[in-house]
Amino acid sequence: MSRDDRRQHITDTARRLFSERPYTSVSTADIADAAGVARSLVHHYFGGIRSVFFAVVASSGASLSDVRDAGPETPFEERIARNVAAGLDIVDENREMWLAVVGHGVDSSDPQVHALLVTIKERSVARMIVANADVLSDTAPTRFALSCFQDFSAAATRAWVLGEATRDEAEALLISTGSNLMRRVIPELEDSGLER
Repeated sequence: MSRDDRRQHITDTARRLFSERPYTSVSTADIADAAGVARSLVHHYFGGIRSVFFAVVASSGASLSDVRDAGPETPFEERIARNVAAGLDIVDENREMWLAVVGHGVDSSDPQVHALLVTIKERSVARMIVANADVLSDTAPTRFALSCFQDFSAAATRAWVLGEATRDEAEALLISTGSNLMRRVIPELEDSGLER
């Protein structure tokens, strides 16, 4: 294999292992064994396990926030349904990546991993505010509520990916909850004067 092919093979193997169990329980030795290469080669290309993890994340392609592209030009209920479906479609196409990054509730005691997850969540929240600018304002209560919704969405999506719920069940739950959150709950938070 060429250098690039070997590196990609290691990355693909790591993606599979990270999808099967939490990042913190996978070692470079595990990756080397599964990839059929020497552990020293994994260290040569990546350094340590965190670098492998971040390489897997970097190779994931389109982010979930970017595929949720229906905005204020689309009627609200149709927009919520389209954006939820688009997000679940990307998860379906990239289950291993999603599980590796979000699905196992990665150990946030690792500062770099924690920063990565915070960035992913903040990007998604910002995208939701832009996509729903006709019903949402960029305020602290809005960001708080949408940030909590991201955790809720991850739990519902994880249940579907792991076979504990159907896609239809997860999708219906996210559409209903997201719609209610934006139409009713966030305005109530705003009216209550909640500040964060």
